[in-house]
Amino acid sequence: MTIVVTGGARGIGRSIADMAALGRARVAIADIDASPAEEVAAGLGPHCRGYGLDVRDPDSFRDLLEQAEDDLGPVSVLVNNAGIAEASPRIGEQAREQVDRMIDVNLGGVINGTLAALEWMEPRRDGQIVNVASQAGRLGVPALAAYTASKFGVVGFTDAVRFEYRGSGVCLTCVMPGPVDTGMMQGTRKVPLIRLVSPETVAAEVIAAIRHRREEVYVPRSSGYLVRLASLLPPAGRERLSRIFGLHRVYAEIDPAKRSEYSERISRQADGR
Repeated sequence: MTIVVTGGARGIGRSIADMAALGRARVAIADIDASPAEEVAAGLGPHCRGYGLDVRDPDSFRDLLEQAEDDLGPVSVLVNNAGIAEASPRIGEQAREQVDRMIDVNLGGVINGTLAALEWMEPRRDGQIVNVASQAGRLGVPALAAYTASKFGVVGFTDAVRFEYRGSGVCLTCVMPGPVDTGMMQGTRKVPLIRLVSPETVAAEVIAAIRHRREEVYVPRSSGYLVRLASLLPPAGRERLSRIFGLHRVYAEIDPAKRSEYSERISRQADGR
């Protein structure tokens, strides 16, 4: 089995690549920075390869899948994991380039990857596309309006494409983690009722979803009940629940100094530097 993982050099993507390789899958690790992707792949063994990929570019995605097939064999699974997050207490105060970048990477990248993978998988009537969204794709997160919009888009897009391709042999999976202990959480406010999920926990659920061809996954699984319940509340009720859990403070009270390394890295990558 050949698995392609975007955003695979760090965080959740790297954990997915690690576990897939341990399970003896052939793994193509794609990242906007080719060098760290190649380093991770080299550490995982001869059946892994690292590639540069800008998920915003449809041609880059097609080239990646073609190269991965040449190097590792037919692609069975694409994990659209690459994503970025920048916060602002109010969307009207956020730089427009940050808003556009999150939509382009988080949603546009998933669309590009899904369309490219379908070209390979549908004629074979086999394959799986795993889109890593977020619980922010079901419930709005204050101070993350643009990120929330992108993840709502991923969830809705995956639902619609799954419906359209039902019976095609291609499985569409949406994974929705809560806050994960990666660079994306650098400098955010810690609150007692919100616990970070480890990247390894998310990766284990992704691998299980691939093994069992699951279509919808919440991480942790127990959080799915709370998210579904909260989605039934009226807007004021959802806002009250957010305040009870302290979610409204997590991204609105970021420490800029602690956040700077992450923000500078994703800005530099977006500019091709």
